[in-house]
Amino acid sequence: MLAHLYYGYRIVATGSSFALFGIGGLVTGLTLFPLLNCLPGDRLTKERRAQRLVHLMFRGFVGFLQLLWVAKVEVHQQQQLARATGTLIIANHPSLLDVVILIASVPHTNCIVKESLFHNPFTRFVLKGAGYIANNDPEQVISACEQRLRCGDNLIIFPEGTRTTPGRPLKLQRGTARIMLRSKPPVIPVIIDCTPTTLTKGTPWYQVAPRRFTLTLSVAAPWRYPIAQHLPESRQVRQLTRAIATKFNQELSINESIRTTN
Repeated sequence: MLAHLYYGYRIVATGSSFALFGIGGLVTGLTLFPLLNCLPGDRLTKERRAQRLVHLMFRGFVGFLQLLWVAKVEVHQQQQLARATGTLIIANHPSLLDVVILIASVPHTNCIVKESLFHNPFTRFVLKGAGYIANNDPEQVISACEQRLRCGDNLIIFPEGTRTTPGRPLKLQRGTARIMLRSKPPVIPVIIDCTPTTLTKGTPWYQVAPRRFTLTLSVAAPWRYPIAQHLPESRQVRQLTRAIATKFNQELSINESIRTTN
C-alpha cells in the first residue's frame, strides 16, 4: 500500500515540477526577459544577462526537484564548469533533464535547441532573449556556434543529437566534430549517469522511476582531442567523431561496471 502511495506521489510531484517549469518559462518570458532587454547594453551584454537569469531559474528548478524528492543531483568537479569561458561542453544525453542540470551548473552558456521551441509560447521569449541557437540549417548552426564560442560563450552540445538509448553504445552525429575542427575550442567532456533510468527517449513523463532517481554529472578535465591536420577535412571529421564516441563509451562502460559491482 505504501509503495503504491509513494509511486502516486512521485507522479504528482513530477507533473507539478514540469507544470512549474512551463508556467515559469511563460511568465518570465513575458515579464523579466523583456525588462532585461530594455536595460542598456549591446546585444551580447543583453544575451549574457538573459543566460544568467536562465542559469538562476534552472538552479531553482533543480532545487525544487530535490526538495520534492523527485530527483537527486550530484555534480562532480563543478568548478571546471564554473570557470569555463569560450568552452565547448560535450555530454551524453540519457534523460530529459540533462540540459537543465548543465545550464544550472554553468553561469553563462549557450546551447542548440529545436527550432520548434522558438514557436512555443512557453519557451520562445526565453530562448530568443538568451540568444540560443536554433537547429535549422546545419551550416548556419556551425557558423553560429563558431561565432558564439569566439565571443566567449560556453556552448553545450550533445553529440548524439538526441537522447541516449539505454544500454546501447553512443551513435554520434558529426556536427560536434565539425565545430571542434573549425573553432578549435577548449573542450570539457561531461559523463551523465541517470540511475534508475527515467525520462528517456520515447518515455512519457508520467512513467516515473520506481524510486527517486539520481542524476550524476562527472566533469572531466579539458580534453586534448586529436586533430590529424594532414588528412582531408571529411576524414578528420570521421576520425574525431570516432574518438569522441570511444571516449564516452569507455567511460560509460566503466560506470556501468562499477554500478553492477556495487
